[in-house]
Parts: sequence; structure tokens; C-alpha cells
Amino acid sequence: MKLFNRFLVLFSFLVLGLVWEKAVPEQDYNSLRQQYFSLSENDRTAFDKGLDIFITKATKEKNYEKLAQGYDDASFFITDKNQKLSYANKAIKAALLSKNEDTIGSAYLKKGVVYYYHFRQFKKALNEYLFAYKYLEKSKNRALTYQNLYHIAEMKAHLGYNEEALHLFKKCMAFFADHDANAKSPSIDYLNSLHQTIVCLQKLNHFKEADIYINKALHLIKNDSSIQLQKSYFYKSKAISELQKGNYKAAQNYFDKALPELILNDDFINISIIHFYQGLLFEKIDQKHLALDSFKKVDSIFNRHQFVVPEVRPAFEYLLENQQNNINVKEELYYTRQLLKVDENLNGNFQYLSGKIHKEYDKHTLEVQQELLIKKEARTFYILLFTAVLLTLSIIFSIYKLLEHRKSKREYFTLKNQLQQVENELNSIKDSASEITEKPKLQVPDEITQQILLRLETFEKEKGFLQKGLTQQKLATQLQTNVNYLSQIINEHKGTNFNKYLGTLRIGYITEQLHKNKVFLKYSVETLAQECGIASRQNFSDLFFDINGVRPTDFIRNLKRNHQIS
Repeated sequence: MKLFNRFLVLFSFLVLGLVWEKAVPEQDYNSLRQQYFSLSENDRTAFDKGLDIFITKATKEKNYEKLAQGYDDASFFITDKNQKLSYANKAIKAALLSKNEDTIGSAYLKKGVVYYYHFRQFKKALNEYLFAYKYLEKSKNRALTYQNLYHIAEMKAHLGYNEEALHLFKKCMAFFADHDANAKSPSIDYLNSLHQTIVCLQKLNHFKEADIYINKALHLIKNDSSIQLQKSYFYKSKAISELQKGNYKAAQNYFDKALPELILNDDFINISIIHFYQGLLFEKIDQKHLALDSFKKVDSIFNRHQFVVPEVRPAFEYLLENQQNNINVKEELYYTRQLLKVDENLNGNFQYLSGKIHKEYDKHTLEVQQELLIKKEARTFYILLFTAVLLTLSIIFSIYKLLEHRKSKREYFTLKNQLQQVENELNSIKDSASEITEKPKLQVPDEITQQILLRLETFEKEKGFLQKGLTQQKLATQLQTNVNYLSQIINEHKGTNFNKYLGTLRIGYITEQLHKNKVFLKYSVETLAQECGIASRQNFSDLFFDINGVRPTDFIRNLKRNHQIS
């Protein structure tokens, strides 16, 4: 009897559950999304207000377009940046399963935004934007296409491709102007495109054209109180324009108008840029102490966020030079270290641009200077003088020994290079043998091929081939693929094998530098080999001869003769 009663109770619960399920209709996706969509970014309550149910429903129904949308929303509302990236990756996987190109492109775009705004990893963000562009280029949703194009342009501007970025920003500006034709006020997309167009023009010293757009922007935003942040951007641009014209009072007025809203939004990049230009302004009107204060604010922002843009780098040079003039060893040492950190940061985030910045203090000189300053702080002048004399004697002795053993050393390196050549040939034979024995021929999916080609393009632009000890396995890991795919794509699309591909890039780089940069004409063959990542002098010389038809020593001699360099 007890067993029968338990069964009856359980049966009753099941019946009630079925009745309840029918009585409460299941919510559709739009209803669920309306419950949380108006919440602010990083508001985790979205998960309890319908987002969790949205994702569960999409997963259960295998509705991959909605699942991708749910993961995109989760990336927006979750607080932790690593979890944002995790959800962005899940959104891409779901989007790929949906086979909807707009959904796929949007997912890649959102992941790029996560890298850009939350990690400040510009190169990774650019890669995601380029993937998105591949899917959105022919999309019927043109607004989505141009939003992605805007982000690509923004990345190109950050990486120093200002001419290319300007062209893209103008395209975006034209589209959003037409898109907003019937609107009462310009959209944020249009205003952002207009602002970035002005920024690029000013960086390219096209100030007259920039002024036309600045005046247009100030007229558009004059009576709109809902876009305070965008107003601050245009005030900043106007201030830079006035500073360039020598209207220092007007420039300071616009800087003061721009700062409060930027501080409210913690836009530390533009805050840092304003402090830098304020420093230049105070320097122009001979208020050195205020200039120093402004440049120190730039340094403070860098210390707090460990991020810097190339535009403000001269602030650190100014601070270092000021301490050198004041003979303040401790402060000079501090700003020497800061300048080294800034260059390291720029090399990591702006590799293309930082290579073109004119540096009064190159990294090697700064490291030597830092070492000397540490010694100067720790020891007396006489000890340092004794050390310098001892070092000079050691160098003289080393040169003497080098000349004495030059012949034997040359023989040693010749033998070492021959062994290295044999090893490289064996590796090439192994690579060739492995490619020959692959039956049938490896078929790389088109999507993966396009991704790897894009990453190879980035690898070439950023001169990743200059890494020492770079192997096919290491490059495959960096490009997030495997050796077989990488080898197949290089063979088919580059028309050569990996070793020849890498060697051609390296020798091409050195050849270009010898033509463009006279400093390289002073380098030894060993140094040139090291500069392009080749460990062996002989390998470098042979590879240079194979590609250019002349030995590097003869090539350099001819260039020196042409340039009349002794």
C-alpha cells in the first residue's frame, strides 16, 4: 500500500508539471531579449533577467543564429574581460554553424571589439576585423559592413597606416551621412568617422582640410546635449588646430572644454594626448614648469595603465632631456627606464609605427646609458674612471687577440657553417620527402586557407620573419594552424617551400635596408645576418648570392661607391 501511495504522489507531480508547462507559454527570443537588452554594459543581472534562458533555448533548439546572438550579448554583459573573450569565441563557433555570413561577420567584429577596448591588443583586434570584413564585404546589411570598415580603419590609424586609414574613414563618413539623410541629427557612427578623419588629417599635417571638417563638426554638435563625449573629441581636435596656428589662448580654452567629459568616461588615451599637447603649448609660451607638469601627467597615465600611443612619446624624451640638463642622476635614470618601457610597449602594440618613429635614443644606447647611470649613482667618479680605463685596455687586448687568431677563427666558422648547411639540407630533404609521401594531396579548407593567408600577410607586414630561430613548426603555432596546412598553403600560394619563402623575405628586407638606410652599409656581414634572423654568416652570404646574384660584400662596396661613402 505504501508503495502504491508513493507512486500516486509521483504521478500527480508529473501531471501537474505537464499542465503547468501548457498553461505558461514559452517566451520567444524577442521577448526574452527585451527583458535585459536595455541594461548597461557589464551588468551581470542580464543573465538572471532572460539571457541564460535565451542561450539555453537556442542551444536546445539548435538555433545557431540566436545562439551566436546570445553569446554576443553574454560577452557584452559579463564583467571579466577573459570571460568576454571566451563568450566571443563561443559566438564565432555558433555563427559558423549557422552558415549565415552576416552572423559570422558580426561575431568576428564583436571579438575584435573585445580585443580592442578591453585588452588593447590592436594587432589581434585587426585580424578579427579583417575576418569579419571577408564575410560582410558583400552583405546586404551595409550599416554592419561599414561599422566593421570603421574599426579596420581605426586599427590602421593606430598602427601608423594613416593614408590608408584616412581613405577608409572618408568612405565610412560618406556612407553614414547618406544613411542618416532623413534623421533629425547625425548618428554616432557618422560623428566617430568624422572625428577619425580629422585625426588622420592632422597626423598627416593636412591642417587646412582638417579645419574644414572641424568647423563642420562644431556646427553639427552645437545644440545637441546628448553627445557630450563626441563634443569632447572635436574640442580636442579644435585645440590642436589652434595650437598649430599659434593661437595659444584659444587652444587652452578648447583643451579645458574637452577634458571633463573624457575624464568622466575614463578615456585615458585621449586624456594623455591632451596633456601632451598642453605640454607643447606651455613650452611655446615659456612656462617650463607647467610644461613639465603636463608631461609628467602623461607619464603618470602610462604608469597607471601600462599603455601608450606613439603620438605622446616625445613627452618622455622631453622629461629625460630636462633631467640631463639639471644633472639629476636619479631622475635621469628613472626617465631613461621610462623611455625604454615606452619603446618596449610601442614595439609590442605598434610594431609597424614604432619602427618609423625617429628616436633620439635608440634602445641599445638607452641600455648602455642606463648601465652607466647605475654605476655613477653607486660608485665614486674615480672608481668609474678606473673601470673605464680597464675596459679600454681590455678592448685593446681583445682586438689584438682577434687579429692574431683571425685565420684560425675564420676556419672554425667555415667548418661550423658547412655543418649548418648540411643540417639545413637534411631538413629540406626531410621536408621534401614528407611532402612527396603525402598521398593523396592535402586539401586545406578554403576558409582556413583565407585565414592563414591573412595571418601570413600580417606576419610579412610586421616583419615577423626577422625572429631568430624561426622554424616552420614555430610559425604554424603563431598562426594558430598546423605544419601540414602551413606547408601546403606556402607551396600553393607562395610558389616555394618554407625555407625558401623565409630566406627570400629576410634577404629582401636586408636588400631594402641597404638601399634605404645608410647605417646598414656600415654593418659587417655577421651583423646583417643577425639583423634578419639568420644565425650563420656563410648561410646569409650564400642565400644573398642566390637571390641577388652578388655577394653582400661586393653589393655593399658598390652601394658605398654610388653614395660616395668611405
